[in-house]
Amino acid sequence: MTDRTTTANEGFAAVSRPNPVEADAPVTRIEGEIPRELAGTLYRNGPNQHVAPQAGVRALHFFDGDALVQAIRFEDGQAHHLGRYARTESYLRNAAENAYVVGGLSVKADRVVEPPVPGHSPNTNIVPHGGRLFAMAENMPPFEMDPETLESKGMWDYDGKMLGMSTTAHPKIDGKTGQMWIHGYQPVAPFIQLYCVEPDGSVSLAEAHDADWPSMMHDFAITENHVIFPLGSMLFDFERMMAGARFGEVLRELDRPMTFGIRRREPGSEIRWFEAPSAGYMFHPGNAYEEDGKIFMDACTYESPANLIASLDGARDAQVGTGLDAHPYLYEFDLEAGTCKETRFSDSTCEFPRIDDRLVGHKNRWGYAATAEPDDGALGFARRITKYDRQGGASVHRADVDGQWVGEPVFVPRHETAAEDEGFVLFPVFDATRDETAIEILDARAVDAEPLARCWLDTRMPFGFHGNWAGR
Repeated sequence: MTDRTTTANEGFAAVSRPNPVEADAPVTRIEGEIPRELAGTLYRNGPNQHVAPQAGVRALHFFDGDALVQAIRFEDGQAHHLGRYARTESYLRNAAENAYVVGGLSVKADRVVEPPVPGHSPNTNIVPHGGRLFAMAENMPPFEMDPETLESKGMWDYDGKMLGMSTTAHPKIDGKTGQMWIHGYQPVAPFIQLYCVEPDGSVSLAEAHDADWPSMMHDFAITENHVIFPLGSMLFDFERMMAGARFGEVLRELDRPMTFGIRRREPGSEIRWFEAPSAGYMFHPGNAYEEDGKIFMDACTYESPANLIASLDGARDAQVGTGLDAHPYLYEFDLEAGTCKETRFSDSTCEFPRIDDRLVGHKNRWGYAATAEPDDGALGFARRITKYDRQGGASVHRADVDGQWVGEPVFVPRHETAAEDEGFVLFPVFDATRDETAIEILDARAVDAEPLARCWLDTRMPFGFHGNWAGR
């Protein structure tokens, strides 16, 4: 690798390393001014291993680590930082033993304890819905936490209606109905499960579906009337998993095009399968909507699943490789003809696409993502924030800064009736040169301008995955 790539990979490994410290302090180092319209909480989640394995934290898989949930609360131009671990059985057992006795995706337990404890770490997303708060990963049910105190409440099994082994970390909350749709996948039949949680918390749908092959199905999408399941060109090998293989050995590239399962949201609907022109894998769609008998969905698509798997295995140890290089794609599904078209928008790489959550499942214009130029030299994403225009206008970028990585952008409307891009973009900045984390606030209509505020946290937050906003 070039010197620039090596330096960048080492920097990313540095900002990803755990910092197992729970926080509860006002944010006092603020550059600029926090808009007084911001009244609510930015929740964040990501891996933050509490007790390190003997092999060291750089041996952990990119997905490994206890869930240290963060809440940055904004009110009257001030901010407060609260961080609490999700106290799952595995977290509590490691803490009680003061040893790494519950293994992860890449590192086995340092010693065996009885009775065994499942390795549940809801470290991927943190989702408020209906007055409740759920920490989520894709190998377990949702883990409920108190929205104000972040006190752990425990697993939620969809009021006894859970059908599979787990559900994913990516529910979709319809911006108009408030229904929370969420799916699960597993390496044995039936491979796919689907649930609908009403705004009052009741579970109105729980159904299962088969698929042609078991794939890691990290995320999905909804429209006003449909659900879209992306079946990637990646096989989940159940036999290897049961034999205790590493995560990178359980998944392998499959010589088949990406295939999308689409069903209506009504109970009892069947899946129709649409084959894309090319192979690939996607972690995150941006949004999907219906128009004139077609469904349009934008997403960040990886063209080489094999390179992606290898890069995820080595990210903590500065061995990222070339696999974290998703590109922005548009998929067009003709519901009458049963066809799928795909269009790659740009050579720039992207991840963590978000929109105004009021338009989830409905036609939107503006989107936000963490991106990088194709010649960036490392990582393939998370170097800058980009605002893109689905109507074909030019993209606008928050400039990248050497030694910094940016996390998932979250849009917050300025007020309840604000226009689609009338508001703020909030995201974490992970600074390897300062060994610190800040929450940056941009004007959504001036993403390329200086931030309105940059709020430096006293307790460093490692590079994580996802977050969401809950207004007061």
